[in-house]
Amino acid sequence: MSTDAEKNESSRVPDIDAEQLMMETEYGGRNPIKWQKILIFLLAVSWSVFQLFASWLGKIDPMVLRAIHLAFAFAIAFLAYQSKNAKRDVWLFLIGLGYALYFMIGNKINLGVFQVGQYDVSINLLVIMALVIVAGLLITPRVEKKGPTGYIPWYDWAILAAGLAGALAIPIFLEQIIVYQGGVPTTRDIVLGTLTLFVLTIAGLRVVGPALMSIAWLMILYAMIGPAGIIKIELPDILYLHNGATWDNIMQQLYLTDQGFWGVPLGVSATFVYLFVLFGALLDKAGAGKYLVDLAYAGLGSYRGGPAKAAVIASMLTGIISGSSIANVVTTGTFTIPLMKRVGYPPEKAGATEVASSVNGQLMPPVMGAAAFIMADFLQMPYSKLIVYAFIPAVLTYFGLFLVVHLEAVKLGLKGLPKSELPPFKETLLSGLHYLMPIAWLLYELVVLQHTPSRSALNAMFLLMSLMFFQFALKNKGHLLIASAITFVLAIVLYLFGVPGLQGYQLELSKGVFIEFNHLDVMYTSLVVLLFGIIMVAFTGNKLGQSLGPALKNFIADVLEGLEAAGRNMSTIAVATAAAGIIVGMVAITNVGYGLTQIVETISGGNLLIALFITMLASLLLGLGLPTTANYIVMASLVAPVLRYIAESHGLDVPLVAIHLFVFYFGILADDTPPVGLAAYAAAAIARSDPVKTGFQGFGYDMRTALLPFVFIFYPQLLLLNLSSVWQGIWVVLTAFIGMTAFVIGNQGYMLTWMRGIIGWTARIAMMIGGYLLLTTPLKNDIIGAAIFVAVYLWQVWEKGRQQTAAATA
Repeated sequence: MSTDAEKNESSRVPDIDAEQLMMETEYGGRNPIKWQKILIFLLAVSWSVFQLFASWLGKIDPMVLRAIHLAFAFAIAFLAYQSKNAKRDVWLFLIGLGYALYFMIGNKINLGVFQVGQYDVSINLLVIMALVIVAGLLITPRVEKKGPTGYIPWYDWAILAAGLAGALAIPIFLEQIIVYQGGVPTTRDIVLGTLTLFVLTIAGLRVVGPALMSIAWLMILYAMIGPAGIIKIELPDILYLHNGATWDNIMQQLYLTDQGFWGVPLGVSATFVYLFVLFGALLDKAGAGKYLVDLAYAGLGSYRGGPAKAAVIASMLTGIISGSSIANVVTTGTFTIPLMKRVGYPPEKAGATEVASSVNGQLMPPVMGAAAFIMADFLQMPYSKLIVYAFIPAVLTYFGLFLVVHLEAVKLGLKGLPKSELPPFKETLLSGLHYLMPIAWLLYELVVLQHTPSRSALNAMFLLMSLMFFQFALKNKGHLLIASAITFVLAIVLYLFGVPGLQGYQLELSKGVFIEFNHLDVMYTSLVVLLFGIIMVAFTGNKLGQSLGPALKNFIADVLEGLEAAGRNMSTIAVATAAAGIIVGMVAITNVGYGLTQIVETISGGNLLIALFITMLASLLLGLGLPTTANYIVMASLVAPVLRYIAESHGLDVPLVAIHLFVFYFGILADDTPPVGLAAYAAAAIARSDPVKTGFQGFGYDMRTALLPFVFIFYPQLLLLNLSSVWQGIWVVLTAFIGMTAFVIGNQGYMLTWMRGIIGWTARIAMMIGGYLLLTTPLKNDIIGAAIFVAVYLWQVWEKGRQQTAAATA
């Protein structure tokens, strides 16, 4: 029977299902009839197979690849995702269809124009829009306010058909557009571009939210304003940066160039990001997610506040698999949050610990959030270099969070779980050691061999697939580990030394695609090992594990589920990056970047620190409605150049990668920013806590993460840049860890005992200042910071002794 306290707590908690929230956000919440469900499954799997083929082939024209990528994204968005406002979607589609029809018939039927002030109003357009209004008034009363979940309604099929026509026209007509048209739009291009824009708007509203599409359309509206534009208004001097654009100009930019829908953001989504999401999905289906959580608990669960410490490490490791903070919360939080509550953490703090751990997962190399791949492309920098720069701050933020949960446990007087309730560490470690081999190979290719992210992920994925088969084929964990080790070693040997006797040969598999026997790629080695494994199981029957039939069946099922999960997950990223391409395209034709520079410089008075605070607030506010990837693209396109200009104008040498990482960090922190942070809602649903309180608590824990971007902007040595020697690098890292310790102690108000009263608050503020100084580079700052640390420590020793004496004499 529940107590009154439990009833009161339950009454305050919104009725949120974490799993459902993740499914609706990441994979679409629709559960349609059987044939439609099969169709969605086949589309998602086909998308993943196409991306694998495209990456292996490496010869598909970028515009073609991006257009097909968006076509698949449209299919998943409209078939798998339920509309939150179906009437709005129908109205937008009818308006887009009407506007496209206006351009289609404009050259054939012309009813003339009439003058309204300085504008020529087309009678054609008025007639068509009148028909659109009539159609809307007849159709929308028959459309439910919220789209159905049990089937796919007719209007989603219609919108999808228009979107597919617009996207797939690019591969069909690309040669004609480039060779015969010279990139100049025809009526066909204007019509299809208009349809693509409106379908992308509806898809963006459905899977991303209104914020991104509102910004995109504001940029389009701004592009249309000017003496030569559609809206002939003269803006104030500070905003008068271009003469205005016609609809033909806008469609040419968005639909026919690689600085619009088919720009760099969508290109990165169609290459690097998809493969890493697929790699993570396959790892998860193989069981790596559960293994990492179990491993963290086996190692840390028995220590003080062990479940919270295990949650931090498990979420950090799960960040390798999942680039989504919400998915990370649900994956690890289902296990970690109830155990944290069991040992004594209040619900809000248990949820907040998981939120802070999961949100920061996108910061941790080697597989960072999707925005990191776009950042590498924007910076024209190898991804392998970017993850090296990002490594120390990422480790620092998790180190800081580990200290936070330790101090929380000390303050609450918590213990760990009994060892009898935890899995044995050695057996747990060995049981999934094979999961670490594909990750190790991925790192080896990225960092040591300096291969592209696409090639590295592709090879690691095939290695993983061969190990997934052995999981079912070999019952004995020792046999599995041996088979995995042989596969791993064989992959390294054949890559480094080539195939014996064939070192000078190559085999052409397709036009321009060769197998190089001098350095045999792991994907081919893995396929050979997989084939050998199948033959071995066929001959041994079920003596070593499952017989061939069940082993193959389970293997294929896991692979197909991974392919489907990746396809469903990628729809949001693909739509968001295509929509962000609208903003990038409008920036290119309006020169808005220059105007924004003037505005920010005026507001900040040319002070870089104030400009950084403005950027931080803008990122956090945008993050209330934008996913991390879209947030980063918007801020990197609009604000990063402004910060670079302000820094250079004041003689500050701030590396561009530091500026982009600054934007990236605050875009990620927005995921737990109250009152909207979805990660906090997911955690609160599991913890049965108030989501707003959970969000505020999580944001409090993330203060240590918010400090780091301000440090590496002014002191890029924290990113291992501008170092004079290896010894300086070691010193920077050492003092940074001490500084993070000091900052967390100040933030938590506890070291050896509570820091209360005027002296206590003075000590807390001093420790946070000392922590910041130790995180910076100059030696004098380190000395001052260390002196503050020692002084507060000595005061805490005295204060604890005083309290113990007072307690003994009481």
